[in-house]
Amino acid sequence: MPPIRVVIANSAETIVASPVSVSSPDSQSFATVHVTADIRGTVARLRAQIAVVDLEVVSFSDLGELCKEFPATAFVCIHRLADDAMWAQALAAGAVDCCVSADLPRIVENANSYAAGKEAEATAAA
Repeated sequence: MPPIRVVIANSAETIVASPVSVSSPDSQSFATVHVTADIRGTVARLRAQIAVVDLEVVSFSDLGELCKEFPATAFVCIHRLADDAMWAQALAAGAVDCCVSADLPRIVENANSYAAGKEAEATAAA
């Protein structure tokens, strides 16, 4: 299976453990951005399968636009104080999940499983 391409958009203040430290560097390709303006270009350039976006960087309206513009990319939102209301708003905007920022290493670990499942769905539909 080719490497999973992941874009992580987080605020400069958010401290993120290196994604490579939680998974094999051979199985994933990462890019990190810190401003909304860089997300579109990076997702398009990498053809990212997963984009983890901090809701302190991306507004819900921007999230909705990104989800429409990149339907093949699964957007997972994070926020330091994520709650059920944020989760509902994120899903309404098109995201696949919304988690607390501390879950980022687990999200990255599960990116391979998610992408493999999507690939299997695409193959079965063809």
